[in-house]
Amino acid sequence: MDQSIQKEIFELEPSTLINLYEIVLLDHNESYRFHSGENGIHTKLKFNNKDYYYIPIKAEGFDYSDSQLSRPTLTADNTDSFFSLKAKFFKDFIGFPLKRTRTFVKFLDDSNFPNNKNPFGVNTGISFPIEHFIINKKTAETQNVIQFELVSPLEKENAFIPNRKVVFNVCQWRYRDGVGCGYSGGPKSDGNGNPITATNTSISDYDATKTYSSGTAVIVRALPETRDVDKVYVCSANSVQGIHPSKDSSKWVLDSCPKTLSACRDRFGQNENKNGLPFGGFPGTWKY
Repeated sequence: MDQSIQKEIFELEPSTLINLYEIVLLDHNESYRFHSGENGIHTKLKFNNKDYYYIPIKAEGFDYSDSQLSRPTLTADNTDSFFSLKAKFFKDFIGFPLKRTRTFVKFLDDSNFPNNKNPFGVNTGISFPIEHFIINKKTAETQNVIQFELVSPLEKENAFIPNRKVVFNVCQWRYRDGVGCGYSGGPKSDGNGNPITATNTSISDYDATKTYSSGTAVIVRALPETRDVDKVYVCSANSVQGIHPSKDSSKWVLDSCPKTLSACRDRFGQNENKNGLPFGGFPGTWKY
């Protein structure tokens, strides 16, 4: 924990403790960020240069216990149906990561204060250690409120043991993951094995302000908290701008792997005799 936080805890009159929440939208490279309005703060807050919008929230069950992992609940205002609409679209947010950040008012960004200057004269962006949870289920929904149950990422419901199944003809590694697959080269095919080729040998990160032409490959970086992998897309049209690759399959083709032995050989075959293939299936078990 940062020493500035420790010092503030033991002040005779510490500044208001603020709770900030972030729902990470998997596969969308976006997040919903909000705060619960402690001390009557009902306006947008900025922390670490990120906007957090005010939503009345009741948070319970975050206390730690030596005997079991906590299962906190978040009850949020739903009078404007914001959460109902989003929950319907994102399937009740089940499985989505949620982060809780706690900090004191004095550590908020300068832009939260008059004249864009923090009157406390301290370093901003400091917080307690960020707490990570997974949205486990929606437990209540009315016209007024919506409630979610959170669980620790350490809880693994419906997990299989052993973790890997013995399948002879399908690779089980996650494509482009550093663990297992390890492929980091140029695009090869779509998910059905149809070849795709990039016109650029040096692949840069996607930039919404740039205009892309057919055949240009880009990288879409994964957010660390999603535990996803970086993805490579190839533009399939000309004069494409401002359209995120993950949101328009008519103009962008995702580089994927059909998870076959031949697809693995297509990516690693040049060193097969020396290093073998990182194929995640079990070809030797086909007769069984």
